Amino acid sequence: MPKDHVKLFDIISPIYGWFFNSQVEYYKKVLVILKEHIDLRNYIKFLDVGCGTGALCYVLREAGFEVSGVEVSAGMLAQAMKRLKNTDIKAYKINPGEGFPFEDNFFDVVTASYVAHGIKKNEREILYKEMSRVAKHYVILHDYNQNRDFFTSCVEWLEGGDYFNFVKEVKKELKENFKEVKMVDISSKASLYILQPNK
Repeated sequence: MPKDHVKLFDIISPIYGWFFNSQVEYYKKVLVILKEHIDLRNYIKFLDVGCGTGALCYVLREAGFEVSGVEVSAGMLAQAMKRLKNTDIKAYKINPGEGFPFEDNFFDVVTASYVAHGIKKNEREILYKEMSRVAKHYVILHDYNQNRDFFTSCVEWLEGGDYFNFVKEVKKELKENFKEVKMVDISSKASLYILQPNK
């Protein structure tokens, strides 16, 4: 992720923080859908990549999992730490494009919600490889699918990520980087990509 993109998220992080409670309610619904496709009772340790305000971390911890998060934006991480201070969730600052500070197969499941579309293809390749490396069983991406609308397109253009290329290439990229790929549409514009790591 370019430094100016990280700075943007540092600046707007308080706004994201306002929506923590609504994000928690949304991720509770996403987790219900995920449980229809994976028996999560078999797994304990979760990592959320690009944890933002910590909403998904919070939901996973409330569901009984051991949870850690990593985030490139110091501002977002500060929002997460503020909201997760009464939990045992650990969150770490990482630098864009660098490896995760964990051993191979350290987590049972590794998630990333609305992260992949915001970074360029070469950074996505690093993301996929690192998620696959530290995940023992599953990688779960929650992100846009190929269905676009005008509002989302405008917002993503303003954010300056790689949304337009991501939605065109995501299926191909995932098939090239993971052993198995299952796509579950959860809304008109979003999907869960349930992935088995290359081992």
